[in-house]
Amino acid sequence: MLLYLCFLSLSGLTSATAAFDQKVLGQAYPFPENLGSAHAVRTASSYISHELQNALDTGLSKFGNITAKANSLSATMISAQDSQPFLDFHYSAANLNVSGGSTNRVTGNSVYRIGSVSKLFTVYSLLLNGGEKIWDMPVTKYLPELRKAVSQRGANSAIDHVQWDQVTIGALASQLAGIGRDASRFLLKQPGCRNYPWTRSRHVLGITPSLRALEEEPTTEFFDVLLKRRPVSLPFNTPTYSNAAYRLLGYVVEAVTGTSYTEAVAKSVFQPLGLQNTSTSSPGGTGVGVIPPGNSGWGRPLGDEVSTGGLYSTSRDLAQFGRALLNHRQLSPLQTRRWMKPHAHTASPFFSVGAPWEIWRTRSQISSGYTIDLYTKSGSDDQYQALLILVPDYNIVASFLCAGPNAGPAINMAAEVALQSILPVLDGVSQSQAFHRFGGRYVSSDAKNSSLLLTTDHQGPGLLVKEWLSNGVNVQEAAQAYSDGTGGGTIKSIRLYPFISNTEDASSTGSSGSRASFRAILETEPVNYDSGVLRILNVDAGQWGRIDQLMYGEIAVDDFIFQLDGHGIATAVQPRVMRDTLKRV
Repeated sequence: MLLYLCFLSLSGLTSATAAFDQKVLGQAYPFPENLGSAHAVRTASSYISHELQNALDTGLSKFGNITAKANSLSATMISAQDSQPFLDFHYSAANLNVSGGSTNRVTGNSVYRIGSVSKLFTVYSLLLNGGEKIWDMPVTKYLPELRKAVSQRGANSAIDHVQWDQVTIGALASQLAGIGRDASRFLLKQPGCRNYPWTRSRHVLGITPSLRALEEEPTTEFFDVLLKRRPVSLPFNTPTYSNAAYRLLGYVVEAVTGTSYTEAVAKSVFQPLGLQNTSTSSPGGTGVGVIPPGNSGWGRPLGDEVSTGGLYSTSRDLAQFGRALLNHRQLSPLQTRRWMKPHAHTASPFFSVGAPWEIWRTRSQISSGYTIDLYTKSGSDDQYQALLILVPDYNIVASFLCAGPNAGPAINMAAEVALQSILPVLDGVSQSQAFHRFGGRYVSSDAKNSSLLLTTDHQGPGLLVKEWLSNGVNVQEAAQAYSDGTGGGTIKSIRLYPFISNTEDASSTGSSGSRASFRAILETEPVNYDSGVLRILNVDAGQWGRIDQLMYGEIAVDDFIFQLDGHGIATAVQPRVMRDTLKRV
């Protein structure tokens, strides 16, 4: 009986009103598989393609209007487990600059400028070549120009001078350095800005009139300009976007590898991952790039700014890069998990900042369901826009590239259409596959009268415990009786969630079978709880602190292990605290 009391007391410690919020952050179901052959995914992909085609043709969309037929777009969505995308949409604008070398037919191998998506490759190169051990090192360790500035200025005012000895590699990567956005771009002293009073002096932004074009700017002059810039904030205070930070990280890549940035990123990333159409300079030849008419910025060299926004790539290459991250092709699973985490929040509850991840928070059904985090990186360069999205909970990657006069609104439209269409479908497919792989009845092989019935439903995520008998005792009824006696409230459901997959289990035995670890979470409603009362300290948010909380005989009462066959289908389950194995029937 003590066993039941331990398990049931979870109801007194756990209180929430919504099953969708009463879980820990992460997967609700095991990763969906074979998405390309799933009927619901194919239907959603067809709908997305139709909507994008119509919006680009007409220029009309509920997400904002654009110039009809003027913007080229590539959109690729793929599962990390698959080799072929389940969405591969490409649109060619009517007025591409073919005489200037543009392709006249956009495909998945057509090259675009990707702007600040380049920052992902810079951090990735640092992780491959320097590892996490350099993350907390001050940037002055690698860049003598900044080290010299610290020694010359001493303990000067933090309002007037960046405290470079407090700025770490990790601070630069996660936009927490507190330094200026740019050191040499977007000068105010240019046509259109000349009539403002503050532009009439001889020097603007501390930059002398002799500053040469950006692509010819020497490194020494960059540092001269950078060191004249005032700090925006103190290091690690609040995230503020900085391109200059990633130019510095490009120099750190060179210091760590002993080669140029171009050579380092090609040798470390492009070549090993087979990204044949990704480069640090515009590709030669004609018919390769997507080039809008006019001053598109296609061939403009960025010099040492390449590490912050100068790369060229294709939607398929970006999708393959995302697959490599999720599949741990080069970084270990541990390194990847560390990297793909927020480093700071913003003023919006829906957006956090990583290194350099831009992390958007939504829900599985967009306006309802459980929390889903999208790890993204956007980029902008003249008439080019890029967006790479990783959805770890579903193990998928999406890449969007756009070129044209309305590239910004167009890519936002495309991302919204695709995400709002596919995320609910992925939730449904994941749930359906989870039921197929894990749902059904499990029974004891002896005369103990123990069984477990698992299903899925639309009232909450995870595997729902529909029935549970242990040695003839109805666990759910006993749990509710104990909760009633202790004032623990109403137990709405018991649900199982994946924590360690069979692919992450070192004891996996390949084709003969493997294991997967799940944990049980109780959805409860406290006595006299009024869901209509606004609360700052929301009781829905406490589940992360209750996992593995209660033990019996040195075993956590919420610990479930599934035995899987060679196809990942459950054959048995062990509610470990019951010390019994139930076979699936």
